[in-house]
Amino acid sequence: MLRHLLVGIVMLAAAGATPALKPSAKVAASQPNLEAVIPQSFGDWKIDPGIIPIVPAPDVQANLNKIYDQIVSRTYVNHKGERMMLTLAYGGDQSDALKAHRQEVCYAAQGFEIKSLSHEMLGLAGRQIPVTRMLAVQARRSEPVTYWLTMGDRVVLGRLERLVVQLRYGLGGEIPDGILVRVSNLSVDPEAAYRAQEQFMQALLAGVGSTYMKLLVGAPAS
Repeated sequence: MLRHLLVGIVMLAAAGATPALKPSAKVAASQPNLEAVIPQSFGDWKIDPGIIPIVPAPDVQANLNKIYDQIVSRTYVNHKGERMMLTLAYGGDQSDALKAHRQEVCYAAQGFEIKSLSHEMLGLAGRQIPVTRMLAVQARRSEPVTYWLTMGDRVVLGRLERLVVQLRYGLGGEIPDGILVRVSNLSVDPEAAYRAQEQFMQALLAGVGSTYMKLLVGAPAS
């Protein structure tokens, strides 16, 4: 009830500020080159060139192209032969709060059954990151997934958070950019998979360094 009230207040505030909400400048003067930003190797992980990412169905790909300017998909492998799939999708204009692409919808559109959908807080790079976790199952394929979305300098989980960020940037005449970060692997043990994914993400962020940290996990909480 309280959350719905807060959403209503934010929406009314946005409506009242309509004359000011005409963004004229994108936050990102130039797009980051995700292929260069994300290292090909970090920690105990390196790209597995033998794994080709699954290509989305044409209608799903067309929708992705409308939302994102860049999409990078890679599979990494460590010395144990364990593999992690990483997808990053960047959009230079996230001014529309409905543009955030929810992965449970994307996977369902690909024929997966979504199980155990949950929201959790992860401690990454000195921040508390609200993430979404789900188990996507299709026939004998069991894929635990962790993902989050940034909008501007914040990681946003639900509609309220997106509206707040949209309002804040809109009042400043700016258009926020954003990125989807998704990590998954094939496993019949979701809890073990999520722990492994967290370790992978810690190594990834350490490899990326501070320059693009805000892009991937937002700014530190003030």
